[in-house]
Amino acid sequence: MRFHSLTEELNSITTDYDYGIVPGSAAVFVKDEVLGIGRLDLTLLEGVMVVIEVSDQGYKIASSSPLSDDPMTLAASEQVQSCVDRQVFETMDNLLMTASPLFRERFQSTLYDKLHEVQQLQLLEQQQQQQPSLGHTSEDHRRESSTTASNAPIDQLTSVPEASSTSSSSSSSLSPALLSDPYTNVPMTTTNQYPAPTSLDSYITPASNHQDLMDEFNQWIH
Repeated sequence: MRFHSLTEELNSITTDYDYGIVPGSAAVFVKDEVLGIGRLDLTLLEGVMVVIEVSDQGYKIASSSPLSDDPMTLAASEQVQSCVDRQVFETMDNLLMTASPLFRERFQSTLYDKLHEVQQLQLLEQQQQQQPSLGHTSEDHRRESSTTASNAPIDQLTSVPEASSTSSSSSSSLSPALLSDPYTNVPMTTTNQYPAPTSLDSYITPASNHQDLMDEFNQWIH
């Protein structure tokens, strides 16, 4: 049993499996806490009513009966009858999946929806964790670009006096004859080379937060 108390187990069965049986059909009619035995009946989607016995040993089908003479219902009833008092199931889910193919389909569909929901939540969490990293890296890049741009005029200003000083010293070294001759007085040109601003490449490593899936499918379904 999933619960320590027989009462809790029976109450859970009457409400947790409505997605795969006729809703509201499960009803408890025997509950013996001293002996630890409980019985309830429910109607499968195939139109077969079954009586299920719950105990510390597990779950078993005590009896079954079709609710109509429909061929499909009678065929389903024969399949259920083959399990009556012959097999003890460890879980209620295994019992219902064995007795009812329609329940098995509903169970698998519900399980798939739960798995898809978990994957979507994990993807959303990863996206939320990546957003602060993107903002921080972009801000660092802007600061680096701003620092490089602000340093460029300073380098330019400091390089101009050096060129002027060089030009003056070169002009003073020329002979007076060359300075007085209009044909040989060629103006000197200087070329200032400024260091090109460097750029910072930013690499973003998205954080991932892997979460383990639940160990038991029943916790997703119920």
